[in-house]
Amino acid sequence: MTTSYYPEEDWVAADWFAEAELVEYTSAQKPLPLDLILLAVVAVVIAGLVIGLSRLVADSPAPAITIPQNQDQAREQDVVEPSSAPIVPPIDTADPESFIMPYTTYQLTQGPHGMSYGHFAIDIAAGKGELILSPITGYVSQLYTDEIGNPTLVIENEVYQVTMLHGDYTVQLGQKVTLGDPLGTESNKGNTRDMSGNSCRNRDCGYHTHLNVYDKQAGQNVNPLNLISS
Repeated sequence: MTTSYYPEEDWVAADWFAEAELVEYTSAQKPLPLDLILLAVVAVVIAGLVIGLSRLVADSPAPAITIPQNQDQAREQDVVEPSSAPIVPPIDTADPESFIMPYTTYQLTQGPHGMSYGHFAIDIAAGKGELILSPITGYVSQLYTDEIGNPTLVIENEVYQVTMLHGDYTVQLGQKVTLGDPLGTESNKGNTRDMSGNSCRNRDCGYHTHLNVYDKQAGQNVNPLNLISS
C-alpha cells in the first residue's frame, strides 16, 4: 500500500522515484581538501613542540643571581685574583735612609777604592750617555770640577752625603732632588782610564760613575753595595 502526501493529487512518492529512474544517490558532503589536512597536521606538530619546550624550560633550574649589597661588594666581584708573584714594597722616597744605585742596571767596574784621598768608593757603569739617578732624597750641596778635571756632584740629607764623579750633570747647586730623579748622564770626563790603565782623556773610553757614600750617623764612608743589600 502506498501513501500519498498530497491526497488531492493523484501523486505517489514511490511512483515518482520509479519514473525518475534514479539509479545512484550522490551524497552532498564533499571530502576535505588535501592542503587543509596537511595544514592541520603541521599545526598539531608545532603545538606539540611548543608544549614540550615550555615544559622543559619550566623544569630547568633558574640561574642564581647575586645582588651586591653595596658598592664595595660590587667592586669585589669584578676583581681578578692576582698572581702569586712576590710583592716588592715601594721605596719610601721621603725616608732619608732610603738609598738606590744611580742606575737601574749597571756593571761594577771597580770595587772599593780611594782610601788614599778619603773615599771608600766603587766604580759602576751603565753605558755612555745613560741617565744618572739620584741615590737619595736631599739637595745638591756641592757642584764643581776638581783640580784634575773631575766633574764632582755632592748630594746630601741628614743621613748620607753622596759624592759622584765624571758625569755630565744637569742639576743646579742648592736644588732639591728626590730619590730616582735624573741628575745628568754618564760620561768619562776627568781622570778616567781604560781596562789597561791608560788615560781616556780625549778618547772614547772609560765611561762610568765614581760613587762614594759617607754615613753621617756612623761618621765614616761606607760601601754603597752594602746599602742596597741590607
